[in-house]
Amino acid sequence: MKKLIILFAMAFLTSLGFAQTATVEGTAANLKENLAEDFIEFTMPSEVTTEDVEKSSQYYTDYFNVSFDDNTNLARIDLVNQDQQAKRVITRFLLSTGVRTVNFEGTDYTIMEFYSNFLE
Repeated sequence: MKKLIILFAMAFLTSLGFAQTATVEGTAANLKENLAEDFIEFTMPSEVTTEDVEKSSQYYTDYFNVSFDDNTNLARIDLVNQDQQAKRVITRFLLSTGVRTVNFEGTDYTIMEFYSNFLE
């Protein structure tokens, strides 16, 4: 019984170690243009469902609206305005959907690194 509990605990902790990664396509210049037009697009991990996105995004409608394509896993975040707080809240949305890292231009960033480098 003790071995079973230890095995279960190890499997659980190992599963937490695998971070889900969202991807932002394009270059820094494309991202800057998109942000100037008040939107950003993330290709969400395959584990993220429409229900996950809808459930998480409902709390942030003061800052942005999210449309999600279930076939391509593309989440488009349309900012309500260019408020810096709105860009910061994107990090909360990503975390609430299970995303832990963002791949951009071939490099994986933590959510806060991505925010600091490209959204701030």
